[in-house]
Amino acid sequence: MGVHAHADDETITMGGLYAVCADRGVSVCNICCTDGKLATIFDPEMKEKEDETRPNLPEIRERELRDACAILGVSELHFLRYGDSGMAGEPTNTASDAFWMAPLDAVTQRLVEHIRRFRPHVVLTYGGYGDYGHPDHIQAHRATVLAMEAAHTPAYKDAGPPWRVQKLYYTAFPRSWAIKIMEMAKAAGLDSHFGSEDPEQTLMLTPDEWVTTTIDCRSGMSRKLNALRAHRSQIAPDWPWFQIPEEIATEHFGDEFFQLAISRTPGQVPETDVFAGVSAAEREPVSLASDSR
Repeated sequence: MGVHAHADDETITMGGLYAVCADRGVSVCNICCTDGKLATIFDPEMKEKEDETRPNLPEIRERELRDACAILGVSELHFLRYGDSGMAGEPTNTASDAFWMAPLDAVTQRLVEHIRRFRPHVVLTYGGYGDYGHPDHIQAHRATVLAMEAAHTPAYKDAGPPWRVQKLYYTAFPRSWAIKIMEMAKAAGLDSHFGSEDPEQTLMLTPDEWVTTTIDCRSGMSRKLNALRAHRSQIAPDWPWFQIPEEIATEHFGDEFFQLAISRTPGQVPETDVFAGVSAAEREPVSLASDSR
């Protein structure tokens, strides 16, 4: 189960993992917490018609996420539909419908319901800084950690039978990986995903020594790229990865990285599989479903 703040976060951080899991017959559930209504619009055609696009952006982004998840082979997709809080420090952070303002206990209960229903062995979300300090990412982190801990306790008695998640991961963007991207982009005359910031000072990046898990997602890279393209409003056609041949993107950027935050099963790090050490409890395959719970 991946818990994400906005549509497109799932593909950027773990789209390859989702595709690889689908290939392995592993059921994947993606939770999207907000409606993404405040996002910058990057698609040129949508941007030209911003007055028409902006009011419909929640529906557009939801449709894009459905398309992306179908490409990646996601088994279940659910929308909590809290309001997008906007970037840190914006007045929209304190809007009445903002995810940042949602009572944490209420958000936690909704995630507990999903955990107890779907019964994931592994849960993934962001670290405490939410990758880059976005309030919605931080709120998703807080609620996910609390829900994982509460799901196997007597708390939230009306949320279904208790379920004990075996492993919790945070997303990671290793500094060495980012430096490689920046150097390759510079050599090719392309823009970097990370701009021109000093990677040693960029809070979005993860110290290499914190990264516990590297997943080879090359077999799912083509689908990840197509899922990224499905997020048209957010990812423009000139996005850097789209400017290089797919085989080069696959070769050099086919890994995804994570930090193992909690493990209730024996194992050793570094690891190359988020299911390393997970005991195989048999489950019936889940069907493709979508709801607003």
